[in-house]
Amino acid sequence: MSPSYPQESVVVSQTSFDSDEPYDILMSNITFLNAQLHEHLTTEELAGDGLRSYYVDYFMSQILNGGFSQFVYNSGWEPQLITFVREGFSAMKAAMHSALLDQAEQLLEELGEERLQTFYSSDYFGDNPERDELAKLDDKFIALDEQENLIELNANWIRSRPNLIVIPVSEMKEEVGKRAAAIPNRDERMAAARKNEGRYLKIIRALCGEADYVLDRVTAGDPSYQHNGADSVAWHFLTDKGHYFMVDTGSEAIMFHGDTEEPLCRIEAGDQFGTN
Repeated sequence: MSPSYPQESVVVSQTSFDSDEPYDILMSNITFLNAQLHEHLTTEELAGDGLRSYYVDYFMSQILNGGFSQFVYNSGWEPQLITFVREGFSAMKAAMHSALLDQAEQLLEELGEERLQTFYSSDYFGDNPERDELAKLDDKFIALDEQENLIELNANWIRSRPNLIVIPVSEMKEEVGKRAAAIPNRDERMAAARKNEGRYLKIIRALCGEADYVLDRVTAGDPSYQHNGADSVAWHFLTDKGHYFMVDTGSEAIMFHGDTEEPLCRIEAGDQFGTN
C-alpha cells in the first residue's frame, strides 16, 4: 500500500480549509504532522513547508505561553528547529520577526555556552538569572505580533502553497496509515523509540495502563502549572477516552482529566522511570 500523495505535499482537511478561523488550517497541518511523527516517520520524511509552518507556530505558541525563555528551554535552541523557524519567517515575509530573532540569537551568544547549559539543566522555576535574562525580549515579541501577526501570515502562506492537498479528515487518517506502512524498518524504529523514551513518557504510558486507557499521543508540556502550590510541569496527552495531563512529583505521578482537572489515578514514580 503506497501513499496517495507526494512526501512534500502539505496536507490539511477540507473543514479547516473552509473555515474562517486562520488557526484551523494551521492546526490541521500540525495534526497531520504529529500523526506521522507518532507513527515513527522522521522529519526528513515529512513535508518541508508543513514543518516550517509547524515550527513557526510552535515558536510563537511557546512565547505566548511562557515567554522567550520557555521557547529556549523547551527547544534547546536545536539547530534544525531554528532553521525551520527562520525559513518560515522568510517565506511568510515576517521580516520584523526575523530581525527580532537575530536579536534573540545575539542575546544567547552574550549569555554564553556555560550559562546556557546551566539554564538547560535547571528546573526553570524559582531563582533563575538565566531565565530572567532571556525574558528581556518577551514584550518585544508580543508587541511585534500585533504588527506582524504570525497566525494570519502562517495561515495565508499555507493556503498559497502549490503543493497543498485538501482532503477529508478520514482520508488524512488513511494517508498517515499508508505512510506508516511504507516505512521499511518500522519495527526497528518503534523499538528504538521505546528504549530512548524520556521519563515523562514512560510515566504517561504507565498511568494509561493503570487507567486501562489507550495512549494516542503527547501534545504539550506546560511548565507553568501549579500543583499543591508549587510550580510543576503538566504533560498533556490524548487517549481513547479524551484529553488528560500528568504531573510528576518525583515520587508519585498523577493523571488528571484535561477539562475538569480532577485526578483519575496515581502511581508510584521513583527511579524505575529514569531521572530525565
